[in-house]
Amino acid sequence: MGGSRRRLKKTRTKVRVALVKRGKDEKSKVPKAITIGADDIAEKLNIAAEWELRANLTTNYEKNKLVHDANLGYGRNKHGSNVRTKEEKEALGEECYSDDDEFRAASHLERKTGKAEPARPTAHQRAILSKLMEVHKEDLDAMVLDTKLNKMQHSAGQLAKMINAYRHWDSDGAKTKHDFRGPGKPYKRL
Repeated sequence: MGGSRRRLKKTRTKVRVALVKRGKDEKSKVPKAITIGADDIAEKLNIAAEWELRANLTTNYEKNKLVHDANLGYGRNKHGSNVRTKEEKEALGEECYSDDDEFRAASHLERKTGKAEPARPTAHQRAILSKLMEVHKEDLDAMVLDTKLNKMQHSAGQLAKMINAYRHWDSDGAKTKHDFRGPGKPYKRL
């Protein structure tokens, strides 16, 4: 059984490791360089540094001409933007498929490259679908109710997708010949 922790809690040091608390309307603290060496900075900038507590860091830095863009590199770390605008791409004769395709995908429209191929059915799925299609032909409701062949109890929608994929991949004999799996290797004898 443990003893009371009240005495230990009272004598414990009160060290708090956290961010500095700011006021509700205060967005940025005044940097120490401005508060301590105000005369030095005024000489370098040729103006007196003014810091607004309600403005954010970027606007304060721009106003005091410390940094125009805090995220832009300087000196040997300077890097130009490799991203071209749509107008620049059209002027150079480049087609911008990706920009429009992303917008199309977000709008639930078909991409410019066309509709994607359905997922390739596994060997087990092909065997199940071939048996179901032999017995029930095109009747999805009968396939759903057949619990002996449809052991996984796929819904009508799932079966329709699987049949579509089965027909897509088995319609052309060349597509089924090559699969992504490599040939099976014999077991090593020890």
